[in-house]
Amino acid sequence: LYGRPLKYSVMVSIVLAQLGFCCAYVIFVATNMRDLWDTVTSCRYQIPTEAWILGQLLVYVPLAFVRRIKRFASLSVIGNFFILTGLAYLVGYDIWSIAHRGPADVVQFNPSKFPLLVGTAAFSYEGISLVIPIVESMERKDKFNGVLTASLVICAGLFVVIGALSYLTFGNAVETVILLNLPNGSVWTLGVQLLYSLAIIMSVPLQLFPAIRIIESGIFTQSGKGNPIVKWQKNLFRTLLVVFIAMVAIFGAEELDNFIAIVGASACVPLSFLYPVMLHYKALADSWRTKVKDIILIAVALFGLVYVTYISIETWGSTTPPINRCVGKP
Repeated sequence: LYGRPLKYSVMVSIVLAQLGFCCAYVIFVATNMRDLWDTVTSCRYQIPTEAWILGQLLVYVPLAFVRRIKRFASLSVIGNFFILTGLAYLVGYDIWSIAHRGPADVVQFNPSKFPLLVGTAAFSYEGISLVIPIVESMERKDKFNGVLTASLVICAGLFVVIGALSYLTFGNAVETVILLNLPNGSVWTLGVQLLYSLAIIMSVPLQLFPAIRIIESGIFTQSGKGNPIVKWQKNLFRTLLVVFIAMVAIFGAEELDNFIAIVGASACVPLSFLYPVMLHYKALADSWRTKVKDIILIAVALFGLVYVTYISIETWGSTTPPINRCVGKP
């Protein structure tokens, strides 16, 4: 409908979004595992966050060589189970804490951090690039609207409920990685931290896969099947891409909330709100009222993209770094 410019814009946004998701996941795992390690060792053998990030390369580089996405299916199922276990424990602790200690002091509206919330909310649409592949793989495509609506309602409900409960529980002391707020030293907390980290590690290769396929299709003109030279050229590229993700993760390790907001605003807002409306305007808007609605949505999406990205960059370095339990200890 718009030719190659929109096609390339969509592909660039998908690549940036998927790489951004991977970087955020790597930071999450490193922050979580550092806290877990410091708790278990009582800070006797401190390992910096950067080392935890680089250590993950031992897992991600071999998995990046996988050519078929269906091989990640079992990892995805196991990871989802671990995540549900962690969320159940978190919600249970939140409810118990509020019931026994009462809600913490909360701020009803924080104008300085609200733009970061917008970017983070857009980041939660991390599955947007999988919508078309899912539709194409469905046996009964007429059921997709119902599946999509149910998925959005369930996911949005979980985000709102868990976010609200955790903020009521911890107030302004809430961490970007919420697991750091759970009781330090508890066997349950340590178990959840480990399971959640494993779940995210299992999710990174799946998130990286679409970006690899898109970039490789633009770089390599030959298939690696039957051609070991091309195959190992692609393996080298995938290795360098994973290393690049680790380097970006190291850069943003202390600013996870701002990093997520930047990815959400610059990549997820276009994919979730801008490009679909542009396509709807061109292909399906058949009345002036519909066109006006589309134009308003396009304007709002563009404003959110620019403003939230600007605020996230402007406030970079002003946030409180993740909790370090070893501060003041030898």
